[in-house]
Amino acid sequence: MQRCLHGSTGIHLPSTSKCSAIPVRIRNFCSKAEKGRDPDISIFSQNYAQRTEVAAANYRNTEPTFRMILPPPNVTGKLHLGHALTVVLEDALCRHHRIKGTIAHWLPGFDHAGIATQAVAERELWNERKLTRADLTREEFIEFCTKLSQKNASAITEQLKRLGATLNWKQSYYTLDQNFSAAVNRAFCELHAQKLVYRGERIVNWCSTLESTLSDQEVERVSVQPGDELLVPEPSKGGSVKRRVKFGQMHRIRYKVRDSKEFIEVGTTRPETCFADVAIAVHPEDSRYSNLVGKILEHPLVDGLFIPVVADEAVSQNKGTGAVKVTPAHDQLDFRIASRHWTEIERTVKNAKSNFCLTESGKIKSENPGFNGLDRFEVREKVLEYLKSKGAYQGIMEHSGAQVNVCTRTGDIIEPRLMKQWFLDTVDIDKEVYDDIKQGKIKITPSFHETALLNWLSNSEPWCLSRQLLWGHRIPAYTVDGNIFDIFSESWFVGQNSESAAQHFGTDIQNVRQDSDVLDTWFSSSLIPLVSADWMSRDKPFDISQKPPVDLMETGWDILGFWVARMLTITKRLSGGHSPFNQIILHGLIRDANGRKMSKSLGNVIDPNDIIDGIEQQKMIDRVNESQLEPKEKEKATADIKSEYPEGIPAQGVDSLRFALLKYDAQQVDIRMDVIRFSYTGTKFIAKIWNLCLYYEKICEASPTMKDVDSEHVMDRWLVSRMASTLQEVDRKMSAFEMHHAFQALIDFIKVQLSDVYVEATKSALRSNDAKRISEIRSTMQRVMQPTLVQLSVFMPFISEHLYERIFHREPGSIYFDFVKVKMLTHLIDVDLEESIDFALDVLATLHLIRGRFQMTKQMPFEGILQSDPVPDGFSETLPVLKDWGKLTLSEKILSSKDSTENLPKNLLPYTISGGQGILFLKIEDSVRDEYDSLLASKLKVFQESVEKQQSEVEKFDSIIKNYSEAGKKTAEMEKRRRYALKRLGNSRLKLQEHEKLIEEYGRKVKNSNG
Repeated sequence: MQRCLHGSTGIHLPSTSKCSAIPVRIRNFCSKAEKGRDPDISIFSQNYAQRTEVAAANYRNTEPTFRMILPPPNVTGKLHLGHALTVVLEDALCRHHRIKGTIAHWLPGFDHAGIATQAVAERELWNERKLTRADLTREEFIEFCTKLSQKNASAITEQLKRLGATLNWKQSYYTLDQNFSAAVNRAFCELHAQKLVYRGERIVNWCSTLESTLSDQEVERVSVQPGDELLVPEPSKGGSVKRRVKFGQMHRIRYKVRDSKEFIEVGTTRPETCFADVAIAVHPEDSRYSNLVGKILEHPLVDGLFIPVVADEAVSQNKGTGAVKVTPAHDQLDFRIASRHWTEIERTVKNAKSNFCLTESGKIKSENPGFNGLDRFEVREKVLEYLKSKGAYQGIMEHSGAQVNVCTRTGDIIEPRLMKQWFLDTVDIDKEVYDDIKQGKIKITPSFHETALLNWLSNSEPWCLSRQLLWGHRIPAYTVDGNIFDIFSESWFVGQNSESAAQHFGTDIQNVRQDSDVLDTWFSSSLIPLVSADWMSRDKPFDISQKPPVDLMETGWDILGFWVARMLTITKRLSGGHSPFNQIILHGLIRDANGRKMSKSLGNVIDPNDIIDGIEQQKMIDRVNESQLEPKEKEKATADIKSEYPEGIPAQGVDSLRFALLKYDAQQVDIRMDVIRFSYTGTKFIAKIWNLCLYYEKICEASPTMKDVDSEHVMDRWLVSRMASTLQEVDRKMSAFEMHHAFQALIDFIKVQLSDVYVEATKSALRSNDAKRISEIRSTMQRVMQPTLVQLSVFMPFISEHLYERIFHREPGSIYFDFVKVKMLTHLIDVDLEESIDFALDVLATLHLIRGRFQMTKQMPFEGILQSDPVPDGFSETLPVLKDWGKLTLSEKILSSKDSTENLPKNLLPYTISGGQGILFLKIEDSVRDEYDSLLASKLKVFQESVEKQQSEVEKFDSIIKNYSEAGKKTAEMEKRRRYALKRLGNSRLKLQEHEKLIEEYGRKVKNSNG
């Protein structure tokens, strides 16, 4: 029967002569592998950049296409292990599509990362030149950021290629390049024309170090206990120098009722904001303060300033004193309270709606000259001292559960701030995507993330688009000199350029001034699907109605709302109601082996190159010492490095790193990753594949022909069937995005079924120089190893490509012309045969345990009878394999569970088959019984002699110690030697007892029985 796999898999190999001589360098490493040493990883990871470019190339423009986008890394530094996980997962998906014959376009790009890049640039500017951005012109600072981003983008590109990322670099983008910037302007203008973008006044997150608004994802809520100190950037030093500031303390401040001895106390953790108070609020049902509602209070910090007491249900009676100071310019809740009471407030407080006390740089703005212009945290203690002097400070009250908002980019404390900004009304566009998800038009894997996305879309707060940065896309909004900036859009013209603005205002272009703010980076990155689909093309109509720009969106779950949701909403609105993708796959966040979040302060952030190339412990410590961490953080990070990596990280290579990353269930929320240990396991797996190919080369050299030979041998047919079943299983799991299961199925096939089973089962033919059988083995291995290596290249490309080219004598990159057409493998699967071999392997496993128990060699032959019900069809075909490989001669008659065993020979020993599938009745073959008796007797004699020797030593030491004791000269050294001798004696006696039990069991059941 012809069972050649060439046509069925789409793999075509030319007929070859015997394996040619292996080059000396390769041969040297082959010898290492043969001796159980790992091959040199540098051999098969050379020229990775060229190899990945070949892998990503498009060979057939008429085939179906698959498009995916790599989440663009920020140009702020090198990739870390979290990025590497994303890269490897997505690369495996694309490679799998390619080996099935699909063109996979995987698009790379870089995000200019407005806030992150500017924060990094400011730190570097201070460290290098002791300058802040204020010391440079806008153009000079942007040039500095540009050079930094170019350097980092180059390093990231090198990392991506080294990881084996088969990206389509010809379609690479950068969110600040000309085409992308034009798309950003167009999107802003179109959304403004749809009356979704508007200018308004709201409370925003404000970072005083950056002097910019922030999005929620750039803000971290940190829990603090009363008196905890946090490191906060020093003003005007680029965020590099930090100071310690106390937080979490609730201060009691007394506000006196005008012309009365009555007063009201409030609790606040931010006494420095008292300068912007416009009222004191209490709950309308709080009997403690009901008589004070409507009264006027004297401000304790500003002479001549009076504020009213208002009643509002938003006040919690059980929190603090039950009375809160209302500072609408610097607190979201206060702003909402004040909005309901402006009429009452403005009767007493002039210009209440513009009462700010903190400048953009975090300095105090006050009519009290003793505080005006000072830093907010320096003022805090001065305010408290001033209040004490006036009898208005009542000390610290009990307070727990405090939280502080911290800028993730600078470490500064966020100050809520009422500001006029550009906003995007998201209510309608979020609702459209919400409905698509509920109707099943957009699928999310794992499905439990769907709830988080729906919750995000339900909370449709206006999106603050503007940032007060120098680095980014400037907002395409214009005004003319002399215009008053206010909340009315008529003061602004939104358009593509200043020329159209000048025409709108009817003035010269020199009088037109563009808004200095830039757009939120997430707005820019939300346009990636549109830009990748050539949205800006002017020579053809834009249409994504038939096929979305992206077939699959894969990314980490942590940016599900900030990026994925916004791509869905913005694309849908700008494309006429079409989604950018219909399938979303989310992977988890990497944590270290101890479950800790990866953080520079912990010293557990790993650069992928550290695993690929290896790194000494001292270099890891030097890297920490050169960082911007505080001294105590450096000490902790250094201690953790010494604990976690006592010998540094040994070089494991790219494929070993990919092995480690792909072995985890990436769909978990948190991934505890012992990447060092798993990488080492990957290196051992590489050695396994290496040795497998060495065996194939030996088979090739021993084979009398290189022609394709048909084989009906049960092991050949089984291996072909297992290969087909495995490839189908891999394809199913990849389609379900369970890459760790897909990879594990392939690993098991290579390690267990191909290497441990098939190779071991065929070695006897090589030893006996059975030419016919060797030819069958060679042909079978070629048929199986070709598609196996092609499939393995999805996960571990460099070792796969290297060995594929080497053992099949192909040109570099030729593996990418060969495909695994899974649907055409079905006819090769023989389920009954696979079940029969599985059962035979269980029988052999049982035999292995028995041999170990009786300390027999692998060559010690057995005879036996099998009782099992049912026995797989075709099991009789495996009997020659059991005899040849396992030295087990089984009776062709197999007993069922109903058959009596009373008439079986008495010298047969019953053993339960592994898995409880039946009973194996065994005996040592008569021809070797004397040999085995002799073996047991000799082993017994060895143990007996050892015991006698140890007993003699103990008696000798006992005598010596006794003599020293009587003479008063007992020594610690003699006692130590005595204990050692006693320990050896005990071990020898245990071994003797174990061996005597085996002798007794064997003698009772076999030796003295004549059957």
